[in-house]
Amino acid sequence: MNSLVQALCFFCIAAGSPPQPQQARESWDIWYTHEEPAAGVHLLRLSTTDYILDTDGFRARRLEAFAKRFADASCQGRFQLSPADRPTLPPTRPVYARNYIFRCR
Repeated sequence: MNSLVQALCFFCIAAGSPPQPQQARESWDIWYTHEEPAAGVHLLRLSTTDYILDTDGFRARRLEAFAKRFADASCQGRFQLSPADRPTLPPTRPVYARNYIFRCR
């Protein structure tokens, strides 16, 4: 192992434990992770499954509805929700995942 990697491993061990990836949680057909990257800012990463008769529009609406319910429950009804996905040209198809940022007011 080179000395740089050994030094980085030392700092991880000295700080307590190495960072662990967050496990996604499931709620019906939505898998999600919730992070707070800054004070008062919440990042919600969502993904969903595919049904036999499903479209991008239906999946996108399910993801947005989940994000609104999650933000509403987290902020007791007072929140500002916005998509956090980078715009792509042309839009990515099919829609299976979305990211949202919300702030409590």
